[in-house]
Amino acid sequence: MAFRPLTIALVLAAALGAAASIAGAAATPEQKCRAAKNKTAGQYAACRQNAEAKLATGGDVSKYAVAIGKCASNFAKAWQKASAKAAAKGATCFEAPLAAGDFQTVIDAATTSVATALAGGGLAPPSARLLKTGQTTSYGPGSDGDFRKGFGRYFTDNGDGTITDNVTGLMWEKKSDDGSIHDKDNTYTWGMDTSPYTMDGTMVTEFLAALNTGSGFAGHTDWRIPNINELQSLVDYENWNPTVDPAFNTTCSEGCTVTTCSCTQSSLYWSSTTYQFSPDFAWFVSFFDGDVSPNGKGYDNYVRAVRGGS
Repeated sequence: MAFRPLTIALVLAAALGAAASIAGAAATPEQKCRAAKNKTAGQYAACRQNAEAKLATGGDVSKYAVAIGKCASNFAKAWQKASAKAAAKGATCFEAPLAAGDFQTVIDAATTSVATALAGGGLAPPSARLLKTGQTTSYGPGSDGDFRKGFGRYFTDNGDGTITDNVTGLMWEKKSDDGSIHDKDNTYTWGMDTSPYTMDGTMVTEFLAALNTGSGFAGHTDWRIPNINELQSLVDYENWNPTVDPAFNTTCSEGCTVTTCSCTQSSLYWSSTTYQFSPDFAWFVSFFDGDVSPNGKGYDNYVRAVRGGS
């Protein structure tokens, strides 16, 4: 597994983050906590890599296992200490709903990848960062709501009409109810429903064209229609009607703009992915119940723009 952006930020910012926050007399408890956790993350990565180095020269697997265990134990203690210190002053470290284990998983993947590459195996590509489904209700041992596997959802409203998914790195357009290009009621066609089935419908010629004109929407001119996997990442299976994270459906009322509300229709949203069995159809996600199905490219559906990703 390869280095991920979050890992790089944690490891490389360890010293800088700590120094910048602690050096200033006006540093807040939140800043000090964040600095401490940056430092802790860096120390954990260094501890793991040191254990890999000793394994490379000594080959003692049992000692390696003990060393890795100590790294994990020290990481957990230091992380909790930083959290407790902040909590005592009524502060948090901002990473919720991510937990220490989420950060540890990313660092583990990166350090293992480095060790594998140095042993002649090559750097492995990043693995998929699968998300939690959002379901928190348990329907018995082993059910999704019981285990809640995957990376926690973590969205940031950027205050400019966009929302960033801090796990996938995607930036999403917010929807409004003000009659603008972002209005939740606007629908568009996908494109040609005869050969060559090109994606050239009104979602491209009208919607994306408007977002990417001039200086662009929110200062960006690379907005696009999400693929089906990206679009489905917004589904939150603990909710329905709409089946979406609350970040995409809050304070929606007539006249609200993308900077004052966030709207989602409980209906069909186009993806950019064609249905290969019948290429005059494309895949959509229904945010009424999370259903994923194909629909004819000439029909009108809702859209939500995205940018970024790898």
